[in-house]
Amino acid sequence: MTRWMMTCALFVLFGLSGLFAHATAADKLSLSSTNPTALDLDHVVAREKGFYAKENLEVDVQFMQPDLVIKALLAGSVDLARSGTHFGVIAASRGGELKIIGGSNYGYPYELISQPQIKTLADLKGQRIAAASLASITTTIFKDVMQRQGIPPSAYTLVFVGGSPERFQAVASGAAVASLAEAPPFNFRSVEAGRRVLLKYSDEIKSLQYTSFFAQTKSLAQNRPVFTRFMRALGQAMRWMNDPTNEKPMVELMTKNLKIDETLASQTYKFMIPDNKSFRLEGAVDGPGMAEMVRLLFEDKMIPEKKPWESFVDPAFLPAK
Repeated sequence: MTRWMMTCALFVLFGLSGLFAHATAADKLSLSSTNPTALDLDHVVAREKGFYAKENLEVDVQFMQPDLVIKALLAGSVDLARSGTHFGVIAASRGGELKIIGGSNYGYPYELISQPQIKTLADLKGQRIAAASLASITTTIFKDVMQRQGIPPSAYTLVFVGGSPERFQAVASGAAVASLAEAPPFNFRSVEAGRRVLLKYSDEIKSLQYTSFFAQTKSLAQNRPVFTRFMRALGQAMRWMNDPTNEKPMVELMTKNLKIDETLASQTYKFMIPDNKSFRLEGAVDGPGMAEMVRLLFEDKMIPEKKPWESFVDPAFLPAK
């Protein structure tokens, strides 16, 4: 082979290598989400177990406070948001250009925790109950459940103290007789301290799309195939999470990412996966669960009108009829 022929061959080889590398480069996405808790395990699994990589995606997760997650998306700081469904629905009702592309948590994996002398929901009449804020979805859901039991908001006093750690402390100190919503690890710690699980919300709430994945409307028009692959990766991650044979690696993953010990991780796994089935629909939009969220927000006057739940979902991601 002459030097000229060898040079041409090398040029072709390296040129094809460059084209191949360019063609297979991972699509990069940025995702805003709340600080890691037991409710955020789906996208953690998608990253650590290689489901993003299988879909040729590189996802950068930016953790922030719950009320900032949707704001970051609307500001264009991220490509996607994993947020409480209520935050996105409220923003869309106010003109925000965003749509749901899938579900994250299904149902309502919380418990109402009380001091041991409180035996029933009726015993909360005239009592002080620790809550996050008036505008919190946890407050909305608690009021709705109580109202369905014939107990109006005027029958008890909500003390707005903050998130789960603050609510836990308010009950522990005696400043309130109950916390209206606790999830791991605070529900477990409360029971260990002698307090009572007064209500498992899963007994009352069968359908609710509690958290969702959102994208900007203009981004969807341009990048819908990439977002479809993203949700496919999440679905694969949730399928892996729900496989009972993966309990041990799930506990190991929670121990590492939530920075909790193995005993607490095992309790959390049981609570979130087999008991509450929090990731049961593998990323699909839950129509009844979305309808229930819209109802709750409308009846608590957090959105101005009760639009069809489908109006908040990108058409390509609506469940098949």
